[in-house]
Amino acid sequence: METVAESLYTVALRDAPSSLPADARITAETRYARELERALGGPGQVAETLAAVLSLEDADAMTDADQALAGRWQKAAGKARERALSQIGEAEEAYFEVRIA
Repeated sequence: METVAESLYTVALRDAPSSLPADARITAETRYARELERALGGPGQVAETLAAVLSLEDADAMTDADQALAGRWQKAAGKARERALSQIGEAEEAYFEVRIA
């Protein structure tokens, strides 16, 4: 199951407990996307930031601006994960996969 955010990116909850109902999974994915958008400035900024961070994976060196961008993504994603999973309970192994659509 995936939640599409404004068709710019998708969010999928992975490794969640198998007992998690589909509606709870969708709610968590939607909340994760909403929290990312709140932290980064909207759907377009989520997609742009993700694309930039992914491009850094192959970089030989990172500038201060690159490091700041990566840190901003990590902070936003961490807070979004915490808030989105807060209603689920035991989901330590769960993570959100975000892909550019």
